[in-house]
Amino acid sequence: MLFRYGFRCVILLMFSLLVGCASAILEIDGSDKMLKIDAYDKSVKVKEIPEPVVKELPAESPVASNTASKKSSQIVERKSEKTKYKEKEKAHKPAKKLPALEDSAGFDGRRPITDPFRVGEKTTLKLSYFNIVAGYMTIEVLPFVEVNGKKSYHFQISGKSNSLFSAFYSVDDSGETYMDYETMLPYNMSIHVKETKQLREVRSYFDWKKMTAKFWEKKITKKSGVEEKNLEWKIEPYSQNIFSAAFYLRTFQLEPGKTIEFRVSDNEKNMVVKGHVLRREKLKTELGELNTIVIKPEVAIGGIFQPMGDVFFWLTDDDRKFIVRIESKIKIGTITASISEIKKEE
Repeated sequence: MLFRYGFRCVILLMFSLLVGCASAILEIDGSDKMLKIDAYDKSVKVKEIPEPVVKELPAESPVASNTASKKSSQIVERKSEKTKYKEKEKAHKPAKKLPALEDSAGFDGRRPITDPFRVGEKTTLKLSYFNIVAGYMTIEVLPFVEVNGKKSYHFQISGKSNSLFSAFYSVDDSGETYMDYETMLPYNMSIHVKETKQLREVRSYFDWKKMTAKFWEKKITKKSGVEEKNLEWKIEPYSQNIFSAAFYLRTFQLEPGKTIEFRVSDNEKNMVVKGHVLRREKLKTELGELNTIVIKPEVAIGGIFQPMGDVFFWLTDDDRKFIVRIESKIKIGTITASISEIKKEE
């Protein structure tokens, strides 16, 4: 279910301590070919957007001095972006935000007036259970790409077991999604699973012209061999997938007492996610004390709310809204993801 990806490796690791299993990542001859999903590759055409090449000049060169001056002015310009955004927000009447259930504060149509994302940003969270560190989760914003000819964000989340827990159960999983820069709508979702007991590849694609989602899955286990799954269903307008949702949440203006709503579609189900903004909180972390906003998510399918248990998110209380803590209370204890490093990329 939504937002649980970051915890799945910890749950598997702790379970393996009880049952015992081999430690190495599963290896199957020819697994790369068996897990290839050709139908997805035909649906999503991704092209890298090349970055401009900057030639290094001698320090004494007047051109180099001029270049350094330009770079300095660019930094000043970036720092003044917040002021410009605020002025723009006051002077400009934003276009209507759709769908109507979504909060429109801080948006100009589908675009957030202040973009919380920076290429190169990376947060690392430590995954633990009963204060035992099991592994790490990273959340990254990768360089922009063109997806089917349109500029898009490239987001990635990954989880990996540490050396201690890998002795019992190894996990090296990752997932990524591309989101259209203008509409903030996702094109795809890819999940890559490499674990002690399974190898798995998952792909999904949202076709916004036909308003359909396609889902492909291939899994290999020693016991069952190759298993495949193909799904197709109708999606609601402006839906996120389960990966893009975690990033999309950061585009909203979060104030205690607010409830943020948006649509999510996954596994043949169309859902509405509600994020209840509970409070502001000063959070003690390895990086020092951080000002945060605490959110409790809730999911509704067909108007009926589904139990998610006690899951809470802490986001930095600023224009970037980094996820710095997640708590999921289970029957015995609490699984936590706590921030250990932030690479902001101003």
